[in-house]
Parts: sequence; structure tokens; C-alpha cells
Amino acid sequence: MDKAKLTFLGTGSAIPTARRNHPAIFVEYNGENILFDCGEGTQRQFRIAKINPCRITRIFISHWHGDHILGLSGLLQTLSANGYTKDLVICGPKGSKQKFQELVAPHLRGLAYEISVKEIKEGGVIAEKDFKIETIGVDHDCNGLNYSFTIEGRKRLDVAKLKKLGDFKGPVVGELAKGRKVKIAGKTIDGSKMVYVEPERKLSLVFDTRYKLDLKKFVKGSTILVNEANYFDEDELAREHGHMTAMQAAGLAKDAKVDKLLLFHFSQRLEAIMKDVEKSVRKKFKESVLCRDFDSFEF
Repeated sequence: MDKAKLTFLGTGSAIPTARRNHPAIFVEYNGENILFDCGEGTQRQFRIAKINPCRITRIFISHWHGDHILGLSGLLQTLSANGYTKDLVICGPKGSKQKFQELVAPHLRGLAYEISVKEIKEGGVIAEKDFKIETIGVDHDCNGLNYSFTIEGRKRLDVAKLKKLGDFKGPVVGELAKGRKVKIAGKTIDGSKMVYVEPERKLSLVFDTRYKLDLKKFVKGSTILVNEANYFDEDELAREHGHMTAMQAAGLAKDAKVDKLLLFHFSQRLEAIMKDVEKSVRKKFKESVLCRDFDSFEF
């Protein structure tokens, strides 16, 4: 199974702390390296994490508030200075083209590569050969998107079983992988008994938004749910400011039957009570992690 990996480059909120930078998440899978959001200082976070930012293949923006995008200008200039030559696509919600021109483009000079900005509709889908990225709108005080990254299930040939039969290559292996019967040394081998189904894997990313009923369907069955937790359990205050609470996220994870909940985007106010937050969240949904900068997870 081709492993996918996500790394938190920033788990803080609008005001960074000594331990937490602004939001940024890096997802790696089979040659695709996607940066979700780019808070101020993200390029330095790449360096601390020992990840070469020139590996980036695409950037997805959840919304254009400063804590999620103010690292873009510096990162894009650094890519150019370090020899980045791939055409780069930056995806985001409606209005992203104008926001990019207003907030980022004025600071870019003489880039060695081309940038295109693509606006994605709410409910839009980007389908690739072996994965897809789906979106849902947010309930915040600006246009925004939440994302899911789904690696579709597929049939795989059991290499261990194949090796027991001998050292086979070429068309015979291809036929077995398709589940067909083939003859090897006078013996008929049933390929259907040598393949297994690799299950679908789904990473859901919920950024700044009030709790919405349609989130349950959107994240349902996720292998990993990454969810903002700007507040602990202050529902009214969270709603007033367009956010979810850590306890709402735990409830969502439980109701949507996800495998693991990763919380991030913590307000500086929570630093002093993290142990209480963790205890309460895990009581509601056991498989919860309060993430720190540079934490990484495979899925």
C-alpha cells in the first residue's frame, strides 16, 4: 500500500505562540505534495521540519484570512530563489483570484515559474487517477472551503503469495493482478485468489467554520479528520466568531464514525488548559489527538 502522510507545519490560530505557528498542513502521497493553507512563517516551518518546499505540487487555500495566507508571498519567492520551475496551481474558494492579486501578487517579482489561481465551487471535485479532492462550503464570515482528500480503494496483487509460486514477471503477473486464471508450469493459478482489495482512505480537513449539519455527511467514515479547535466548549462564543469548539469536533468525529480525530488551530487562550481540553475531548471521542507543530501521521 502506498503510504500517505500529513505533517502539521502550524497548529496555532490568529495569534501564534512560542509553540504554535499559524495554520499550514502538508500532505504527501505518491508524488503529490499538497500544502493546505500557508500562514505567516510557513517557509521557516518547512525548514525546521526538514521538508524541501520545492516538493510542493499544489497549494489549497481554505479562506483568505491573514493567519491562513500571509506566508504565501515569502514562500513563493523562496521557491523561485531555490530553483523551482514547475507551473504552480493555487486553488481556493470563490474570490481567490482577486484576493491573490490584492494580497500576494504585489510582493512577487521575477519568479522563475508560472502561477495560476483556480477558484473551486462549493461541492466541487478534483478527480485524479488515484485520488480525488472534494469540497464543502463553510459558515464563516468570508468565502471558504473545507476539503477531503480520498485515495480510492483498489485491487492489489498479493506479492507474498506470488513469490511462493516462483520468480514470475511480465504478462503473467498482469493477468493475475486482474484476477484471471493463468497456467504456470502446467498448473492453473486462479488470480482471483491472489488479489485483495485495498480499502479507501479518506482525509478530511475542516478549517474555520461554525458547526454545520452537512459536515457529518462530508467527513463520514474518514480515516483521519483534521478539525479546527479555536475554542474548547464555548459554543455561543464560537458561533459568534465563526468557529467550532474542540467538543463539537469530538462530537462530529463520533457521529461521523471517523477512525481518528486530529485537532489543531488552537487559540492562545487554550495553552494553559490543554490537559483539560484533551481529557474532555478523549472522553467524548477516544481516538483524539491534540496536535502540535511538526506532528506527522501516516494513513
